[in-house]
This record gives sequence, C-alpha cells and structure tokens, in this order.
Amino acid sequence: MKTNLYGLILALFAVVVFTGCDKDDDIRVSDVPQNVMNAFETKFPNVVGVEWEKKSDYYVADFWKEGMETHVWIDSKAEWKMTELDFGTNLGLLPDAVQNAFRNGQYANWRVDDIDKYERLDRTFYLIEIETNGQQDRDLFFAEDGSLLKDEVDKENNDVTPSTTF
Repeated sequence: MKTNLYGLILALFAVVVFTGCDKDDDIRVSDVPQNVMNAFETKFPNVVGVEWEKKSDYYVADFWKEGMETHVWIDSKAEWKMTELDFGTNLGLLPDAVQNAFRNGQYANWRVDDIDKYERLDRTFYLIEIETNGQQDRDLFFAEDGSLLKDEVDKENNDVTPSTTF
C-alpha cells in the first residue's frame, strides 16, 4: 500500500513537471524589450492578459480579443510582422470567396479541424486545417479572393511564421 502511494505521488509529480515544460517558448514580460512592448501597445492599445513567447527571431504576444485567440508577431527591431487570429472551426468567419472555394473544392466533404487568419504586410491569407478518415490531414492556404495558395500535408509543429512563403 505504501509503495502504491509513493508510486502515485511520483506519477503526479512527473505529470506536473512535464506539463510545465509544454510552453518552453514562454518568456516573462520583463524579458520583452521596451521597443517591442511600445510597438505592441501602439498597435494594440488597452489589451489585457497578454502572455509573451519568443519564437525564432520574433516576440509573440498571445491574448484574447473579441472572443478570438490572437497572436501578434513583432521582430527585435520592434516592427510588426504578422497577426494570427484563430477562428476555431467557424467557416462563417471567412470571406465569402474563401468559403465558396472551400465548399466547392475537392476537400468539401472533409472535416474542418481549425481555421486561422493571417495578416501580414504583404498579404492576408487563411489556413484551413482539414481531416478525414484514412487520409493524412491537410493544410489549405487561401488568399482573400478564394484562390488556393498552397495545399499540403499537415506537418506536426509546423507554425506559420512571418517568413512562410507560397
């Protein structure tokens, strides 16, 4: 009985330790350079509950705005590079052209797993992650006008960044 209790305590400790390691990229607000913080606060005034991450050469502010998870990418020169909005699985948040392109495309009968909108200096685009039984998950990238920019097999931990190309 005592051995089982120690085993349970050890297992719970391991869960707590390893769960805490999931967010390796998280940084403290005090580690965000002031010029980056100023650029963020200028573009997104009055935002509360911001958490920061460091991804590659970017500082990423994570917060909720108007019910949507939002990620803002700013480089070390304090230049805004990208905003990502998580639409969940709601196709209705997409522009009509993108909705129609998806619904009339070859993957119309696949299940939507996630939808994100990306705003960058060079363009705005949408990523629809889809899945179906017996097939590899796919990532579909659409331009605002509904044209398909890229169709690829979904890769684990393959973040879209400001330097992602089509």
